[in-house]
Amino acid sequence: MTAEEVAGYDLVGFGSGVFAQRMHPDLLRFVAALPPSPGRAFVFATSGLPELAFAPFTRPLVRLLAGRGRAVEATFTCRAFDTWAPFRLIGGINKQRPDADDLSAARAFARCLLA
Repeated sequence: MTAEEVAGYDLVGFGSGVFAQRMHPDLLRFVAALPPSPGRAFVFATSGLPELAFAPFTRPLVRLLAGRGRAVEATFTCRAFDTWAPFRLIGGINKQRPDADDLSAARAFARCLLA
């Protein structure tokens, strides 16, 4: 999808895995290049480590979207398999994630967006 195509939608989701407590740089560059446009957005992410309450890794993306005119309705995050540097030595963490509970939470999140 191109940046111009995104402008035509009322509700768009933006998300990625988390790398070193940051959303993927390609996603951030894509959002920064979006033409200003009103509309709604949501943000989602998976990460090996939990999101920090005082510095959520979704915050920079939410701010970028708001700066492009999008009203961010909500964010959703869940834990996921992670083989980042030290975790690779032990075969990764969260090997069974996302799990059925995570997927159920994601469905509930999506239902709330559509309500």
